[in-house]
Amino acid sequence: MNLPVIIDIIIGLVFIYLTLSLLASEIQELIATVLQWRAEHLKKSIEVLISGGSEGVKDPVQFQRVGKLANSIYTNPIIKDLNQGAKGILAEGVRAVTHRMGDFYRLVTGTKNVFGNKSSGPSYIPAECFSASLLDTLKIYSLMGSISKIRLERFKNLQLAQIKVIGEGLTLPESTKPIIEQELGWLTAEFNRVVEDYKNDLGSLNNSLDRMSEKLGFYIKDSQVYLPETELGGREFQRQMAFVKASFDSQVEREALRSQLQPSLSNLLNTVRKLRTSQDTIAEIREEQEDSPIYQQIQETLDNMPESLKRSLYILAQRAEKGGGDTQEQLQRFQQEIEIWFDQSMQRASGVYKRNSRGVAILLGTAIAVAANADSINIINRLSKDSMLRSTVNLYAQQLVEKNAKAKLDNLTSLRKVQNDVDIALDRVALPFGWSEPNRLELDTKGNLLFPALMAKLFGWILSGVAISMGSGFWFDSLNKIINIRNAGKKPPSSTES
Repeated sequence: MNLPVIIDIIIGLVFIYLTLSLLASEIQELIATVLQWRAEHLKKSIEVLISGGSEGVKDPVQFQRVGKLANSIYTNPIIKDLNQGAKGILAEGVRAVTHRMGDFYRLVTGTKNVFGNKSSGPSYIPAECFSASLLDTLKIYSLMGSISKIRLERFKNLQLAQIKVIGEGLTLPESTKPIIEQELGWLTAEFNRVVEDYKNDLGSLNNSLDRMSEKLGFYIKDSQVYLPETELGGREFQRQMAFVKASFDSQVEREALRSQLQPSLSNLLNTVRKLRTSQDTIAEIREEQEDSPIYQQIQETLDNMPESLKRSLYILAQRAEKGGGDTQEQLQRFQQEIEIWFDQSMQRASGVYKRNSRGVAILLGTAIAVAANADSINIINRLSKDSMLRSTVNLYAQQLVEKNAKAKLDNLTSLRKVQNDVDIALDRVALPFGWSEPNRLELDTKGNLLFPALMAKLFGWILSGVAISMGSGFWFDSLNKIINIRNAGKKPPSSTES
């Protein structure tokens, strides 16, 4: 057997593997769609991520929290809106049929529907959507905002108390005291209005401090009218009020003030973990009564978060705070850290899914090989002995490559085109597999099955099953390369060599 014949046999064998692997890909894709393999694997991977790794959580309470939080993330509008389907009677009808088939499979096998009362979920979730959904579900931003509002309220009360003490310490005429008290009453009302606007999300923290500084400036200016600077009381009032206003106006003091009013992200998460690694604990959590909104918010966050997630988010928060900056910048970095954490986990989950899919592909490929009697050993024997069959298969393989030279079987359009060309070839040539007379099992003169022939047949089926599991993309690329190499032939000598 010369080299061209061997190459022709290989081309024929690869073409047959391509034919069968296209069928296997269609069947596996159909099964994956009906049984929601990708969506289910994604949901389970997110549960693994929340539970702290592949080992998962052993405590039943924590395990229940993991499932509850994963379900809450999936019901969040950010994730829920990703699970979209085509509209129309036909599309919705097909989708309903596949969902009922999936329900029947779960009923027969006794497996649980990971989507709860829903029929399906998204097969892909972008990292930014997961991060936003997780933080929204846990109400981290809302909790930090609530604590900032309480702190601003307390800061306001301390400032007003300090200003009141300064006013009471002045030696003032009886006629002046009511006027100063009236001015303080006006300042108190203005401070209350600023804080109330901040609580109603009508302004940022920095804007609220600017407004309070402006109101304080008006108060000092109006009070000075009744407290001339030439008098001792007026000079002392001006000196002490300058210190008070400096806490608003000085850039350094303002930065320190904002850090005090806005809770540290890692400190908040550390407190939620109920682990005190420092003395800087959020007093609001310890001092609020059980019937207060902030206490209920914190308790809800605690109930939603499994211990493993608390630890993970605390570590990510510490990373986010290493870059410095204000709280808003840290929150942005924190969300980016969650996205990186999610992407890294999904890369590992994708590897697990591919390994599982490969195992299913081997089983499916072997089943197709048995059903179609695609025995690799018999195929090679037939191709090596039948020159007409070999040349016909090679002709259609050549035409397939020429028509789809630049095609890649990683998109549906190219896959369909190659599938149509292969179907045309199958209509015109009888490939060496199936249960026709030339491909049947060998029997002895009494009609009994020969054991060596059966073992050879089993080996041929398994070999074909493994080959089919390699996928249509692999065999199409291989066919392209082999035919290109054969067509290129031997490189002609150069003029210098001649």
